[in-house]
Amino acid sequence: MHDLWLLDMTDWQWQNINESKCVISWPKARTDHTAVLWDCSDEQEMMLVFGGNVEGVGPCSELWVLELSATMTAGGKEGTLAWQQIKVAGPSPPARTSHTAAIVGAGKTSKMVIVGGTSSERGTGPGSMLCDAWILHLTASDIGGPPQTIWVKLDWSGNGLSRCRHSMAVVDDTHIIWWGGYDGDVALDDGIGVWGGVLRNDDELLVLEDASEQREEISSVLQDRWEAEVPIRVEDLQPEVLAKAKCSRLPGALYKAIHRHAVAHNRDTYIDPASGYSVFSSVYLKRRPCCGNGCRHCPFGHSNVPGNQKQMGEKDLEW
Repeated sequence: MHDLWLLDMTDWQWQNINESKCVISWPKARTDHTAVLWDCSDEQEMMLVFGGNVEGVGPCSELWVLELSATMTAGGKEGTLAWQQIKVAGPSPPARTSHTAAIVGAGKTSKMVIVGGTSSERGTGPGSMLCDAWILHLTASDIGGPPQTIWVKLDWSGNGLSRCRHSMAVVDDTHIIWWGGYDGDVALDDGIGVWGGVLRNDDELLVLEDASEQREEISSVLQDRWEAEVPIRVEDLQPEVLAKAKCSRLPGALYKAIHRHAVAHNRDTYIDPASGYSVFSSVYLKRRPCCGNGCRHCPFGHSNVPGNQKQMGEKDLEW
């Protein structure tokens, strides 16, 4: 459907722009795309649309821009809106849907960041998830002229980006966070935290960094319970440790080995290999009194669990 609406916040009235303006060069109808507003300057604003599931085609990697400021007048009833597809030279993100996008920075230093998503070309289920992130360097003069915008793929290792239908927000000019979504198998809750990235300038290119390596830096921006951390997973164990745990007949040998690894690396959470849920490590639990919920690695002997008067002892500590 070619449908574009404007909300005039002076009187909180919706206006169907299709009825009031001549809109030309429409993109093909699509779903599950992203749209962000780019404040190019005090006088110029544009809406950037990327990707989505194009009717009759499937996932795409198209980048479209809609010039807004030059035509928007009081009531939104004058002028002409023109879409333009931007062709970017060089590498570009694979076709995708259900990803997230955000604008970081302002004016000519702005960057558009896209994270994750899914592509039918990779099949279905977890294998269809796109575990990547890209940055689009934006320049207002590119619109209407030869394209000079470039995409930069951000190297990433881990599973934090392997998701679709998640949410993402910009904290400031250097930090972004994302949470939840779907990994092709189950809905994600990410335990107690959110995933985050720190954007920095390296030779004029922005690099997304694993926020778990930037805990001190990001903690000044995010509250403690929202600190970004990559949970420890079974894949993080050394092969010999993993093999020994799998061969053990002791109850919970595998999750105990993962927990020991988490404690040794001062990490707050790990992923339980049986349920897939995020579990608090004793590192996290020691920073506050017993919550009374019977946490698996409670360092206080479940002292505040109703009906349990057990006091903390050395035998209660599981390392």
